[in-house]
Amino acid sequence: GYFKKPDNYKEIIVARKQSSNFPSSINILTGGRIIQNFYSDNINFLGKDLPGPLADNALNYYYYYIKKILAIDHQMVYQIYISPDDPGDPGFTGNIFITDSTFNMIKVDVALNRAANPGGIFDSVEVLQQFSEFPDSIYMPVDYRLFITANFLGLAKVGFEINSILYDYKINPGINTDFFNKVILSVTPGADSKDSTYWANAVTVPTTKEEKAAYKRIDSLQSVPKTFWENFSPLSSRINYSKYFSTSAPLGMYHFNRVEGNSLDFGIFLHRAVDQRLSSSLNFSYGFSDKKLKSEFRASYLFGDYRTYKISAHAFNKLNILFGNSDDYNDLTATILALVSKDDFRDYYYSNGFNINFSGEVLPILTMSAGFLNHTDKKAFKNTEFSFFAKDRFFRPNPPIYETKVNAVHLGLNFDFRDFIEDGFFRRRTSMGKSYFTFGGDINFSNKSFLKSDLDYTTYEFNARGIIHTFKSAELNIKVLGMYTKGELPYQMLYSLPGNINLTAQSFSFRTLNINEILGDRVITIYLEHNFGDELFRLLDIPLVKDWELQLNTYLNIAYSNIGNESKSISPYPIQTLKHPFFEAGFGIGQILFPLQLNFTWRLNYRGENNFRIGINSFIF
Repeated sequence: GYFKKPDNYKEIIVARKQSSNFPSSINILTGGRIIQNFYSDNINFLGKDLPGPLADNALNYYYYYIKKILAIDHQMVYQIYISPDDPGDPGFTGNIFITDSTFNMIKVDVALNRAANPGGIFDSVEVLQQFSEFPDSIYMPVDYRLFITANFLGLAKVGFEINSILYDYKINPGINTDFFNKVILSVTPGADSKDSTYWANAVTVPTTKEEKAAYKRIDSLQSVPKTFWENFSPLSSRINYSKYFSTSAPLGMYHFNRVEGNSLDFGIFLHRAVDQRLSSSLNFSYGFSDKKLKSEFRASYLFGDYRTYKISAHAFNKLNILFGNSDDYNDLTATILALVSKDDFRDYYYSNGFNINFSGEVLPILTMSAGFLNHTDKKAFKNTEFSFFAKDRFFRPNPPIYETKVNAVHLGLNFDFRDFIEDGFFRRRTSMGKSYFTFGGDINFSNKSFLKSDLDYTTYEFNARGIIHTFKSAELNIKVLGMYTKGELPYQMLYSLPGNINLTAQSFSFRTLNINEILGDRVITIYLEHNFGDELFRLLDIPLVKDWELQLNTYLNIAYSNIGNESKSISPYPIQTLKHPFFEAGFGIGQILFPLQLNFTWRLNYRGENNFRIGINSFIF
């Protein structure tokens, strides 16, 4: 570990030895930093900055009283109990140990209180840390122990612990500031392959007999080959034959829509093989109503020590979902609605072609990409009226598209200023509970003369997203998209404002708009969503309600959408646009342990249909 005043920090793991079923990081708990220092003002757990026992505002946040007076290492020490003044405030409860006369903290033995553990995800999170004095009367941590137990809905109880020791400190050796970069934690590529010779000379925490027995049992169970039935789950869409190879499971081998009818699907998947660098998939689908065989192949390979460069290829001859980039519903939802209520809310067209793309981190904050895209699009038609129920109803016709061939060049860049973790294989961005923004842009260029495309157009796209922490654990989520097109953009490539089907409400979508209701090639969307969590209910201090852990969020969605004359001239239909900004606002309420949230949304202008809508927001859709 490396530290430099005022707040530079970097941790490098040169050797690591762990049980094979243990995750390579505890990012969910500590935001990426494995070892934390309780002398810091803020300690991060579960995405929240919690005031430390010595923080500048600690005396206004915690209640302290002297529990005992002890003798440790021949000096008098006060054992002081701490707990947040308000039990509804997230923080630590337990004991800190302060030396007499010098008032240095030499030990911390605390746990997260209930408010810091939303939804009771963990039964307990306990931390023990000790400190020793080094030259110039500087106190540094010499160990860090983390004990966690969890009980997921009473179905599975797990527990694990991390024991670390810190030693061989060098105080003020003179570290170049350039040494500190965006990497806050780095696992060197060979850290997991150190042999017994290395560990024989390394200082480690002694292992108890119970721990040795547990590790031996866990690792031996992990190494036992799993049978086919152990790898098969009736609720999964894939059957895993190894950690790299899988095929479609029964749940992922069927879908239905009004173009293909009843369809059989089968896929073969290779996931992060060849030292976690190679992934590929081959999918086939046959529709019994359109009598067409579709196929799709994807492959990607990752380069670099931390796999920060990628080359990918995609070849396809398939049925595409019209405006699929704005559709976040899963295929199972679409299939069930079509079969049960004869409501196929999607539209479709055929497309075949290929694309290749190369991307990479040219700078720690900048990722660039370039690629080439070819596709030929053709219209699709309704071919069936099959349904389990609603026999007296008819599917609506599938709308035609603008048939064309497109050859286009893609260029893109993305800026992300967050720090990252190098986990031995990959770089993973982390905000460490801090506010952040990312932004980027793309250019897609199609040309008749040079690229032999059927259309001339250039699209410019801008995107930005971020989180601003407002108070306590509450945060404001911001998502912005902008698009401008010059030239003839075919109907199927227009941008569709994300809408919703009846009684549903997807996050970062327009709840009072229907699917594919508003289109354009010159678009701006702004989503502002403030997640209060249960903070407002705790502040209001309403009996019972404050303990229900109800989650509240409010949102404001804004959109502008228009279409240029060149795109309008080749569109097969009149395009409904929003030439003045459209506004809608609402709120959602749910409970952290249930995957459902009720959304209530009001249309603030463009009044007419769906002025008010109630929807169920859930990832299961």
